[in-house]
Order: sequence, then C-alpha cells, then structure tokens
Amino acid sequence: MNRQLLKILPPSPVTDRITVDLRLGREPRAVRAEVRLSDESGASSTLYCGATPLPGCDPVVCRISTAGRVGRNLVTAEFYDEAGNCVATVEEQLEILAAGERSSGLIDGAWCGFYHWSEEEGRRWNRDLREFTAEDWRGMVHDMHQLGMNVIVLQELFRNQEYYGKHKIPETGYRGRAFYPSQLYPGRMPIACADPVEAVMAAADELSMAVLPGIGMYAWFDFTPESLAWHCRAAEEIFARYGHHRSFYGFYISEEVFGDLNYGVNGEDTEENIIEFFRRFRQFRNRIAPALPVMLAPNCFYIPRARKGWERLARELDIICPFAFNRMNPDDLSGVDAAALLQKIADENGAHLWMDMEAFNISKDLTLLVRDIHSLTEELQTFRSFEKILCYQYPGLFSAPDARLQPGGPETVELYRAYQTYYETCRKHLSPGRSPDTVRKNWNEPRLEKKQYAKEAVS
Repeated sequence: MNRQLLKILPPSPVTDRITVDLRLGREPRAVRAEVRLSDESGASSTLYCGATPLPGCDPVVCRISTAGRVGRNLVTAEFYDEAGNCVATVEEQLEILAAGERSSGLIDGAWCGFYHWSEEEGRRWNRDLREFTAEDWRGMVHDMHQLGMNVIVLQELFRNQEYYGKHKIPETGYRGRAFYPSQLYPGRMPIACADPVEAVMAAADELSMAVLPGIGMYAWFDFTPESLAWHCRAAEEIFARYGHHRSFYGFYISEEVFGDLNYGVNGEDTEENIIEFFRRFRQFRNRIAPALPVMLAPNCFYIPRARKGWERLARELDIICPFAFNRMNPDDLSGVDAAALLQKIADENGAHLWMDMEAFNISKDLTLLVRDIHSLTEELQTFRSFEKILCYQYPGLFSAPDARLQPGGPETVELYRAYQTYYETCRKHLSPGRSPDTVRKNWNEPRLEKKQYAKEAVS
C-alpha cells in the first residue's frame, strides 16, 4: 500500500472547528480517484470523484469542514485506471474532537533533535542524547504517544553550523555531517545510534503517528539557489530511503526565517530569495510526492514589516509553524495579535497555521531549562486559534519516568508527569456532548503544586 497517495492535513486528531485538506498523491496507473468519508455509524459520503494529479503538478486537494462530524471517521481513497479498474486503495483514520475552538488546548506534537545544535543551549541534554540507542529512540516515540504528541518534527538530518553570507560552501564544498547513513556526504555525527531516523519512523508507523524529517542543515537563513539545489538532493535521498514508512508525513525545511523575512540580514533584502526557494522546492515536491506537505517554522517577530511578502510566501507553503509568541518585543504586536495576523494571511492564501510553542526557559548562561507546567498550560489555553500546537522540543525537556536515559535530568520527568495529568484531564472532556468551555474549567482539577524548575531562568 502506498501511504503517500493520501495525506490528511492536519493529521488526526483534529477539532470540530477547522477545515481539513484531503491531499491526493499520484498513482502512475490511475487517471481517476474517489474519496469517501465513513463515520462510526457506517454512514458514508463521497467527498471527491475526479481526476488524479498530473505529473509535476500540485496535489488534488479536497477540503472539508469538520463541523458536525465529531467522532471517529475513516477516509478512503480509491484510484482507478482508464479501464475502470481499482489499482490502489488507501485508508486513514480521522478523529474529530468536540473542542469548541480550533485548538484542542493540548500539545499535538514536538520537535526532536538527535543532538542539539548548540552546546550551550543543550548543555543538560547532549551527553545523554549522544548515547541514545535505536531502542531509546523507539521508546521515546512511544513515550510521546502516551502524551498525545503524535506529530514529530526531526530538527535536522544534517549538522552544519554555517550562516548565510558567512560561508563559502559553493567554493569549498559541503562539509556537514549526517545523522543517518547518507550516500551523498561521508561525514557522520558521532552518536551511538547508526540510524535514528529509521528507529523513529518505524516506531511511529506502529502508532499511526506523523513524522516530518528536517531537510537541513545547509546553512542557517540561507535560501540561495545553491541551498535550494542541496535541499532537493537531500530530500530526494531521504524520501528514497524512508518514504516507504506510513509515518513519513512531509518535509520540514530546517533553515529558519525571521518574521520580517530576514530583511537586513547581511544588509540585504532576502524576501525574493525565500519566496523563490519555496516556489521551486514545491515544484520539486510535486515531482516526487505531491501529497506531502512542506512546512516552515519562522519566528513571529515584526510580521507586519513583511506582510506582502508573507502573503506571497504562504501560497508556496502548506504549513506555517511560527514560534516565540511568549517573548514578543515591546515595539511589536502582542503575541495574540501576531497570531491573528498570521491566521488571516494563512486563510487568505491557502496555508495551514500551526504553532511552535517553546517548552523551555533560557538561563543567563543560555542553557535551555524545563518550563513551569502552569506557564506552559496557560499558553496552551491562551492560543486556541492554532489548528495544531507543537512544542520545542521533547528530548531534553520531557522524559518518561521509566526511560533508560532522561536527558535534562529529574525536572524533565516532573514535567512529563505534570503534563500527563493535564493531558489526561483535558482529553477525556474532548468528546461529543461536552460544552466548549469544559476543558478550560476542568483544568482546575487536580490542582498541581506550582514549582519553579529553574529559578535562574529569565523570560
């Protein structure tokens, strides 16, 4: 079964206040496809009956409202050849929660860095992460699933600490090191696990989770033609190696972007480079696997300065997943207002807006520290307009009590337990017949002891 013929965006579970995309990929033998939705009672309705995507073109997208469809649903896509024979069938589960708002108020997934890019920031994590075995990575996936964190973003599959305008990669060649057995480049990161990508995706397959491998790092903030060519080569190899996994959900571009679209970086206006990069990468994606979404995670600072650029860029992206709403600058929009502006831009230009919520505090020596559970859940309840909320990151900030290695120390176990209580309390109320405010009201029980995990942390 080709799992890349049908992708649901966003992936299950979702709330009853959003629009879901059912994205059809290309089956070479097929000329027509039919998509049906069946609910728990067995009632079925046809959502699409028409042509399949043409070679090199965007996916066929069937958009449906989740309103009035609360419960467990089954999406079935069938592909037919010119003679009317069914040549492929794909099924995906779609659970719709009665939340009353776009967000469920829960953490839907998390970033996963195999080894943190900054030794300062990852001071409490990296020693343990370096020693993770394949079994440790598989165990981590199962532990995330227990918290409902069913979307995994792999931070980067190559490590290369270079920066736009400050490197000479076109002249010297690419010297980054891979986290998996790459045939493109010989360098390997010095970690215990030979192939953590395979370990994560295989475990995610078992649990019907979604994984977006990070296509990067070429160089931070670099969206030049040379960077584009590198990303296409890397993505092609990564898809060829791991694309058979049902959990392979899409492509995350690891290079980050400022909210003003990097204006002024090295004294340049980089907006056109960024837009052209994603236009061309989308065309590349359409050639190899059109149903797979492409995601970018910018910060949310000074979005109004580049609003016209964002309106254009949103047309080239499937998912925009911004971060840092909890630390806006005084001369900028508030976090809530920035989220509202981004939602308007996404809605008007066909993109999906998720949130990258920071699950850390930053100490004076730049170490990333576990965030207090109450500030974390307060942010979850404040930002209810995002259709998915992911957090940065799981390893180093959350650890299951029975995990062999617990990067970040005992505080990460305490956060895991505290968030698990929150998750289980809220999740049982996201069901048919509950009022939209039930989740918020019921987080008063049980009352957790408020702890300051990192007294030296600064906002």
